[in-house]
Amino acid sequence: MENESAQPNARPAGAAGPPPRHFLFDWNGTLQDDLHAAVAGTNAILADQGRPPIDAARYRDVFSFPARGCYEALGIDVEHHDWDALCERFFSVFSADPAVRLFPGAAAALRALRAAGATLSIVSSSEENELERALARHGVRDLFDAVSGHADAAAGSKIARARAVFAALGAAPGAACVVGDTGHDKEVADALGCACVLVASGYESRVRLERRGAPVLDSVADLPAFFGLPSGLSPS
Repeated sequence: MENESAQPNARPAGAAGPPPRHFLFDWNGTLQDDLHAAVAGTNAILADQGRPPIDAARYRDVFSFPARGCYEALGIDVEHHDWDALCERFFSVFSADPAVRLFPGAAAALRALRAAGATLSIVSSSEENELERALARHGVRDLFDAVSGHADAAAGSKIARARAVFAALGAAPGAACVVGDTGHDKEVADALGCACVLVASGYESRVRLERRGAPVLDSVADLPAFFGLPSGLSPS
C-alpha cells in the first residue's frame, strides 16, 4: 500500500477525466436516503426526555461524529441515561421507517463507476448486520468488493475500519476517492491520503460541507458525470 501521508492524486477539485481506481463510500445519507429516519429516531429520544422535537435543518446543522457529541448538542441528556439504551431507542425508530430507500440514481451511479473499471467499498457507522441487510434489500450488495459496518450502534470514527478495508483490498489511497455526506468523511480521506467528494443530500448542510475544502455535489447521482464518464454510463 502507498504511504498514507502521500498527497492524493485521484483527481478531485474540478475532476473530470478517468475516475479513481477505487471508491470508498459512506452509506447513510450518501447512498441511502434516510435523513428523515434519523430525525425521527432523534425526536423519539427527545420526546422520551420531555424535550421539543427538531427538524431536518437543525439536525444537519448539528450532526457530527461521534454520535454522543451530536446528541449532547441537540439537548439530549446522555449523562444520566444508559448510552446503549439511547442507541437502541434511536434504531428501533430508524429501522422501522418504511420510506428509507436508495437515493434516485445511486444504483446507476455505482454501476457506471464499476463499468469504468473502478472497485467499490463501503465503510459505514451502521451496525454491520443491518448494513448487509439493507444492501441486499436494495439489490446493490454485489456491486461492492468490501463492506464494513460498525460492531454496535455507537457510530464512532470510521478511520481505522477504512484503513483495514484498503489493506484487505490492496487499494492504494493515492488512487482512491472517499465519497460521503459529512465532515467526518473528509477526515477519513485526509487520514488515509485519499481524494474526497462530498454530497449535499445527507446529514450535513451544504454550507458546512463547503468549508471542508472538498468538491460538493448535489447527490451521488452526479458522481459519474463529475469524473467525465461517457454519457452512456451516466445515471438516467
